[in-house]
Amino acid sequence: MFNVQKLNRRELLARLCLLVAGAVLNISPSNSIAGNRKNSRLVTISHPQATDGTGGKDNVNLNDDVVKLMVDEGIKAFTGKNNLVDAWSAIIPDPDKRVAIKVNCKIEGIYTKAKVVKPITDGLIQYGVNPDNIIIYDATENAFAYAGFIKNSGPGIKVGEVYPDFGGYHASLFNRTAKLLTGGYIFFESPYRCDYLINVPVLKAMDSFAGVTLSMKNHYGSIDNPQTHHEDIMTYIPYLNSLPFIREKTRLIVLDGIFINYRWVNGRDQSYVDILNKLLISDDPVAVDYVGWKIIEKKRQEHGLHPVSPEPVYIQNAANKGLGTINPSQINLNLGS
Repeated sequence: MFNVQKLNRRELLARLCLLVAGAVLNISPSNSIAGNRKNSRLVTISHPQATDGTGGKDNVNLNDDVVKLMVDEGIKAFTGKNNLVDAWSAIIPDPDKRVAIKVNCKIEGIYTKAKVVKPITDGLIQYGVNPDNIIIYDATENAFAYAGFIKNSGPGIKVGEVYPDFGGYHASLFNRTAKLLTGGYIFFESPYRCDYLINVPVLKAMDSFAGVTLSMKNHYGSIDNPQTHHEDIMTYIPYLNSLPFIREKTRLIVLDGIFINYRWVNGRDQSYVDILNKLLISDDPVAVDYVGWKIIEKKRQEHGLHPVSPEPVYIQNAANKGLGTINPSQINLNLGS
């Protein structure tokens, strides 16, 4: 079995696959896509030893040092900086501000893993962000035990559910979003309000709902009534992500593709989960979801499955709203190993 602890950083770098060659994608909008982005930048990082080789598909099966290297080098590649602190300074302009990290821990079979999030928090702290100003949240803690997260509302990095740990949600009819994103009410500011947002979704199919659940659908965990927005899901996902306190605060998306769920199942079921050993890094939710969707479709084809149903047209709808850019004719989708 591969023992990552015996490799030094130079050896790990030598084994980091697809980081530079073909991994940085410049995505430009076509004339048919509305939007205010001139181009987008997306980095894919793969490493065959991100997992321990046992076939396990949980947080415990990740090699910490390899995953950290993937995140660190991916962040540097995304920003074009050679130094990790400089890279984080390009993402988080003010280290004295609060940073919220949205994970996906609803389903016990596939979820955002703590070993993917830890290099992010380590990088933030190294840059100068106070651990007390970092919040890791989701609407549920269903998979926290498998994901490696430990709830904490005391000193240090905060980890927990939006409700009740971090002030809950607005209760008004038209605004049921997490108070840590909105800042709370005008006269009653949430003590946990965030200034910047980092989205760490997971690579997951979602048959019968949105087709896939990636970066934009991840914010269904930032509202308290997602169940009421399943019928209008293809229009509501773009609407939700266009809200200023999500759109303007989002500084980074790190798609956790170490494992891939290529067919929707609920609960503690990993029968349709494969090992992929991949991360996607960008600040463009449309580009991330488009590339992630294509990765899922490729995996489904390998397993003899039909394309996801329904087709995730919310991605095109989001592009039409100017939330990001997609242009298949100009994207070199490097979906190799």
